[in-house]
Amino acid sequence: MSDPSHWSPPGLIPLALPPRPPEPAPPGFPWIASAAPVVGATAIWAVTGSTFALLFAVLGPLVAVASMLDGRRESRRERRRSAGERRAALERLRQEIALRHDLEREAAWRLAPGARRVMERGIPAWRATEPGPVVLGAATLPSRVRIDGMPSDDDDADLLRSAGRLAEAPLTAEVDGGLGFTGPRSLALAAARAALVQCADAVPPGTIAIEAPGTEAWQWIAGLPHVTVPARARLRVVDAAAAAVSREADGDRVHLIAVGATADELPPGLATVVELRHRALAVVGRGTAIPVVPELAGTVEAGAWVARAAIAGRRAGMDGAAALPARVELSELDLAPAAGDRSSLRVPVGASESGPLHLDLATGPHALVAGTSGSGKSEFLVTWVAALAAVHPPDRVAFLLVDFKGGAAFDPVAALPHVTGVVTDLAESEAGRAVASIRAELRHREHVLASVGARDLASLGPDTVLPRLVVVIDEFQAMVERFPELGAVIADVAARGRSLGVHLILASQRPNGVVRENVTANCGIRVSLRVLQRADSTAVVGTEAAASIEASTPGRGIADAGDGRVVRFQSALADDAAVRSAADRHAEVALPRRPWLDPLPRSLTLGSVGAVLGPERPDPDAILLGVADDPDRQRRVPIEWRPASDGPLAVLGAPGSGRTALLAAIANQVAERRGPDGVLRIEGPRSAVWDALDQLDRALADGRRLPALVVLDGLDSCFAAWPDEARLTGIARVESILRGVRDLRSAVVVSAARLTGLGAGVRDALGSTVLLRHPTRADLVQAGGEGTLWEPDAVPGSGQWHGLRAQFLAAPRPSAGTPRPPLPYEPARHPLTAVCSRTPRADAAAIAAACSEAEVVLLGDGPEAAARATAALQRGPEPGSTRIVVGDAESWTTNWALAAQARGRAAIVVHGGAGEYRALARDAAPPPLLDDHRRQCWVVPPEAPPERRSWIRRHD
Repeated sequence: MSDPSHWSPPGLIPLALPPRPPEPAPPGFPWIASAAPVVGATAIWAVTGSTFALLFAVLGPLVAVASMLDGRRESRRERRRSAGERRAALERLRQEIALRHDLEREAAWRLAPGARRVMERGIPAWRATEPGPVVLGAATLPSRVRIDGMPSDDDDADLLRSAGRLAEAPLTAEVDGGLGFTGPRSLALAAARAALVQCADAVPPGTIAIEAPGTEAWQWIAGLPHVTVPARARLRVVDAAAAAVSREADGDRVHLIAVGATADELPPGLATVVELRHRALAVVGRGTAIPVVPELAGTVEAGAWVARAAIAGRRAGMDGAAALPARVELSELDLAPAAGDRSSLRVPVGASESGPLHLDLATGPHALVAGTSGSGKSEFLVTWVAALAAVHPPDRVAFLLVDFKGGAAFDPVAALPHVTGVVTDLAESEAGRAVASIRAELRHREHVLASVGARDLASLGPDTVLPRLVVVIDEFQAMVERFPELGAVIADVAARGRSLGVHLILASQRPNGVVRENVTANCGIRVSLRVLQRADSTAVVGTEAAASIEASTPGRGIADAGDGRVVRFQSALADDAAVRSAADRHAEVALPRRPWLDPLPRSLTLGSVGAVLGPERPDPDAILLGVADDPDRQRRVPIEWRPASDGPLAVLGAPGSGRTALLAAIANQVAERRGPDGVLRIEGPRSAVWDALDQLDRALADGRRLPALVVLDGLDSCFAAWPDEARLTGIARVESILRGVRDLRSAVVVSAARLTGLGAGVRDALGSTVLLRHPTRADLVQAGGEGTLWEPDAVPGSGQWHGLRAQFLAAPRPSAGTPRPPLPYEPARHPLTAVCSRTPRADAAAIAAACSEAEVVLLGDGPEAAARATAALQRGPEPGSTRIVVGDAESWTTNWALAAQARGRAAIVVHGGAGEYRALARDAAPPPLLDDHRRQCWVVPPEAPPERRSWIRRHD
């Protein structure tokens, strides 16, 4: 026996007795004030001799006496005022105590409602897992209201005693130890009925079974679900007036409620015994008895409550009807093909106590399925899909299956002709594609309905092919947590799906709090297999019954088919025979339109483009670059490049992203149409790149015809190692070529990791851009791409085109030919030569060794050498003689007059870098770029442009 767990109101100020006011001190006689006038008056009389001054001496004692009397009057007034304030404070304290007692009492009855409130509520609570404390009646119990302070009189002591006692509070007792009721039989039975109603209200059927004698006094509980539904825990009624009822536990836990005329008739060992004396008084306990006004329940009102509980039990599938089968095969159910009616998707999915369980998504229009791991949730989804496929052809129903468990949950039905796609664990980059695909499907269906003037899919004629689309999502919770943006799309489908023929089956281990309210509001079909939390079962099917399903019965569940009636059922298993029969039955029917296309392939060649594009066909006059995925229009489109209108093409991407392979595929297409000579690949050593750019630049200037396609791979890295002057010249020539090719009906395609270092002129001259994989999202955005499409581990060839995800063509890189070395420098070819060298002494020796008959003058050999060189240059070239003057840049700069004569009369050879060339040649235009300044040189014949030559090879 125990008092209830009273609720203590939060946030209330602690109570305290008002202090008793102290007694005011009695006023004393003001001796000094009385003596002062006497002394003053005497002094005046002594000085003035006037007897009239002696009258003032009398005033002092009179004023003192008056002051003392007035002080006593004020003390009495203060005492009365303090006493009045304390009485008012005590009255407020009594009111506050009464208010807190009311709150405490209401909270206690709310926690332990008692039989009367239970029967008035009507609907069973069914929240507990075992019988808790039951209310025996109303009694005066200790209160949790406490008052600080010490009592000063009997009134204070009475106030403290009244504050510590709570009248009419519920007195509770645990059923676990057993309850006994004695006294007049009618009162004992009424009290036992009240206790039994409270136990049946707290614990659902299947958790505890109630056993009672079969006598007339206990017939009222016959319809209670707890009587017919088996459970391991039992609540047994022992009636001394009835036939003996076994009290053996049979290995199960048994709670007792006993009724007898006296305590001797009750079973021994009961924890609580209630002695009923009359309707308003009972005594609880044998030692210090507690008087209580007992809780009583009449037979009629208890029977009415049992009838309502029986209805709730039937709705929750806990009415103890016929036993469910342990296993149901889908092939055992009636899967006859449906007629051509579009208004129904009714199929059997399992067995209930009253026969096969049918679900109809067309009237649902959506379904919510809950079930913990091992409950048979995925198998139930497969069964439902297989049943729909067996009854309805692909032109009436199609499936999009989404498995977010990352496994193979839908493998048994993936090959059905109704299945338009199976999606497993979307990658982050695929989330946006999923959103666009589903929204595009809704737009497509709206267009179809509008084109034929139909209000909804059910009113379409037989000639319009538009099947209902069932989107099945296993582990919906995992999908929404990973991709919140998909939640908004699902909500949109839930709101508009009925008329458009799009239906959702959302499955999750714990849908409570995950599925949005605007989605669940449209999920008329509710199914809960075994769940772990009672709140999850209540959230889905409105009853806690699914939390009581045994783990040993996978496929057992509670279902609401959309009519508000909850039934227990056993899910069917989609055996191979049923799935195979469904596939064979509709093998000749055309496959449904796919709302969700498979991801683009990881590699793409010219030979595989046709299979990827499907009905789309590329323009034969354009250059095909790849295939783009357009989920907004539920299609794949060819990526085409038309140089005449699109301008030069740039292929941007990190190394290894497929740039070279795409350039090779473009070049192969042009070579097939225009022949091998129609493609110019600018590649090889930098001297070859320089020459190619120079030739193209000259051709543009002269208006001559260019190759059909110019390919420059690695534009940004091509000039990286060039000298500054040559790099600027190369970039300027590329810009000139990019701007001039359109007029000559030629095409240029370049590739680079980034264009930032090539100048604004080159970037502005490019017309179209292919974006392949970039190192970071920021790099991709800076290049003009969509950051949402960035993939750090994208395969080569994967990228984007005009905001669409794309896979570009790939072809083997052609082998580059071996470049021809430049012609060697032959000293004997020029009778008069001026050489500017970085190593003049070594080069002079090499020239002398290569041309023994030549006269070699080294400027660094003193004034005589300068004079000899001046004489040689002044004489000019002479037939049959070879004179060569060799010096470094400093020597030629110092002898500037000699350098001027050399420029006008001699051939100039430069073996060094740009500094040596400028020191002697002084040509405004840059010379041809050398690959190696040690092995190559420049030769500038008189009145001729500079040429690249190989330097003299030494034979040691």
